[in-house]
Amino acid sequence: MPYDPPRQRQPKTQKDPLEIGLVFNVRPCGTCQFFWPDDPAQQPYGPYSSFDFNSNTPQENAPTGDKNSFAWINGTTRTPTFPDAEIMDGCRKAPIMTIGINPNLTAFAPGTTGASWCYPSFSSAQGTDSWEKYAYYYRYRSIFQEHFDIRFAERFLLPEGRVTASKAGVMVDFPRQSANAAFDMRVLYDGDKTPTAIHLPGQVGKAPYVVLVDANQRFAAGDLLAACIQVPGGQTASVFAQPISYYTQILPVLRMFEQHLAKKGHAGVKLRVGEDVGQLDMVACASPHWGPPWLGGSGQSENTIISNCVHKNAWAMKQIVQTRPAVLFLVGQASWNMFFKAFGRLVRAPEAIPTYPEDGPYTLLRLTTKQSWRFQFSTTIGRQAYSLSTRLVIAPHFSYAENFAPQYRLSPEAFAKFAQQYPAAAKFLKSDKRVTFQQPNQGFVAAGFLQDGVAVLAEFRKRYAPAAAAIKSDFYDSHQLMADALAQSFDAREMTFTPAANGRPGYLSRTDGPCTFCDNSHWRFPEGCPYGKPAEKQYSPGFLEKVVAAMVTHQTR
Repeated sequence: MPYDPPRQRQPKTQKDPLEIGLVFNVRPCGTCQFFWPDDPAQQPYGPYSSFDFNSNTPQENAPTGDKNSFAWINGTTRTPTFPDAEIMDGCRKAPIMTIGINPNLTAFAPGTTGASWCYPSFSSAQGTDSWEKYAYYYRYRSIFQEHFDIRFAERFLLPEGRVTASKAGVMVDFPRQSANAAFDMRVLYDGDKTPTAIHLPGQVGKAPYVVLVDANQRFAAGDLLAACIQVPGGQTASVFAQPISYYTQILPVLRMFEQHLAKKGHAGVKLRVGEDVGQLDMVACASPHWGPPWLGGSGQSENTIISNCVHKNAWAMKQIVQTRPAVLFLVGQASWNMFFKAFGRLVRAPEAIPTYPEDGPYTLLRLTTKQSWRFQFSTTIGRQAYSLSTRLVIAPHFSYAENFAPQYRLSPEAFAKFAQQYPAAAKFLKSDKRVTFQQPNQGFVAAGFLQDGVAVLAEFRKRYAPAAAAIKSDFYDSHQLMADALAQSFDAREMTFTPAANGRPGYLSRTDGPCTFCDNSHWRFPEGCPYGKPAEKQYSPGFLEKVVAAMVTHQTR
């Protein structure tokens, strides 16, 4: 089946403002041969289950109660596919932005969750507009990702190649160490001393194998363990939305920042991902992980993808230039490394930027929340001036909850010295079951308070007050540090608050510059733009693209 929409190797010149042009250039991008080979059957991933909206702006259901997922919309399945490249999630003038490396290809993961994931694949059927659907989806996407009900998905397991349990046992694991469509799952049958490896002979371009028993879950003799899945197009389906840990990691930061806003007289503020926070990636196409095994097998293939997306097409930088965020969170040290390599000459820091930070992202988090690191650029094109000055904060990777547990972090030498001086306190950190203690062969010692963290931390500080005081500077609460950076930017008036007026609640002000993403000649979303951005004086055609070109040229001098 040919690509829909057809791929283009080079971006096309757009007459629309940049934020609209990104829709028409990113979605059909086929610059990277790895993701978009000439023959779609040779794509390394998928094809995966997909869904379509039944209207351009579908009726959405809100989350209900404390459920982990909920029926979001009624949709229609489409032919399995690899997901299109992604533009930014959320408001194009949000004052806060996060940037990761690239979208996570969740359906690649085995297990029942991986079996049910699905991706948007928009059509222009029944008088709808696939471009408007795509733009609408990413404008209002927040912390959720979509899936089908597992019982619905299981209706489309193919009969060929099914694997059933020869006897009762437990699923051990199903490691996938590369992009290979074939992989092994390991089960431990009752009575056996060692696990049995069962090979799943997946093939590129064919219906992928899914594992239908989660790790550490028991199964009975005769149970179906794995099969190939192929959900056909044209099926009426409920599409469920499920919060993803990566996207929810910013929520505690927003709640803390709300408290600061309340102290400044702005009570009742509810900040939202997708409205006050835009979420972007340096690379627009998805993969299961980042590294050569997942991106063509070599450092050269990985670098080609980076060169195409980050430098040549510069999709992320074009969005940054249009959005002009007040604060930009770079998610994980690898994201920072990629960003700095691409545009490091535009980063300004009070002190020398460490090439090899002692404690990785935690060192960078401390530096960028205690100091103001900025991404700055200014130029004049024709007679039109442009300037950008964004606060940079580097955070640990959002996908891992343990990164954000309140924790003490010391070098092995420093911890050994601490243990010698305060043996009882050190024993508490190392042996109390409520403390997650890690002493790796390399790197820093970490004592995290993930379980009942506030209470356990308070107990430690009370019982061992002198010891706690001695390592006070080694304590990290990543959420609080990130919220502190937002508060600093607000107090410095790099962000402002627009008070309530005319019956409308107050809100965190949008960033400078016009935007027509929600209201333009191609579409107008039901809510329009509540911030009045389309009425502002527009940039001259192609101006922002020329700004990005000047930034890239400045970096490569």
